[in-house]
Amino acid sequence: MSFSFLSWNVEHFKGGAERLARVAAHIRGQNPDIFGLLEVENVSVLQLMQNEFPDYTFGITDGPESMEILVGCRTAKFAQSVFTQKREFKAYNPALRPGAMLSVRLDAEWHNLLFLHTDSGTDAAAFGNRFEMFDHVWRMKKALDNMAQAQKLIVLGDLNTMGLFYPTSANSNSRVAAPDEIGTIGKQAGRRNMALLPKTEGLTFNNGTLQANLDHVLASDTIQFAPQGADPQGNAALVAVRGWNQLAGAAREAFIGEISDHSSLFASVA
Repeated sequence: MSFSFLSWNVEHFKGGAERLARVAAHIRGQNPDIFGLLEVENVSVLQLMQNEFPDYTFGITDGPESMEILVGCRTAKFAQSVFTQKREFKAYNPALRPGAMLSVRLDAEWHNLLFLHTDSGTDAAAFGNRFEMFDHVWRMKKALDNMAQAQKLIVLGDLNTMGLFYPTSANSNSRVAAPDEIGTIGKQAGRRNMALLPKTEGLTFNNGTLQANLDHVLASDTIQFAPQGADPQGNAALVAVRGWNQLAGAAREAFIGEISDHSSLFASVA
């Protein structure tokens, strides 16, 4: 019943031979059974990834937005797999991409992986849209709980947990700190029998001047995960954060500038 998955915001990913090779190598190095790439800007990336990963089946979101979510699934791993676009996660911003949900069956058990790229910003509109998107997550969890066949839910991706500044983006106008937004999501998840999974790193985003904890995994608390090491406080972690975090100096700058300012998230269902 075990399988692994990876989520990664590959900043403004258009392809390009050198960058494609490095992105593919990063994914292969972790060998996930399922992976989702966020910020895919060119539909031709789908064909490029099909060429790089011929033993995977792919789905991609579509719409008027400039950035899509691409999901790959190892074809021979699962008894069934179903890719669905969840357009309700566009919330009140037409430029947002839909949620990308991959439902996979191993034996008689279904796991639903919802890849999300939520609204970005500390302004009231973006903060409110994130709240609305998480409200859809909780509704989805309730609907899955009410289904006759047991369903498990994993929500992952760039959740843009930046907090709220009001009425302007000045630091003095901070109303909800980013850790408080993350903590509230964790508490809301707990009331729905879900958990915010601990990660090996406290930061997942770094553009060279700003660092933040934006990428997360939420999961049904009935799912058992394999350990992935320890978090920065020494506690057991269930999600491995890999990318610029493991690098320093010029190597870190090259990863951020040439591949992505986000590190990837990797986890394995035990």
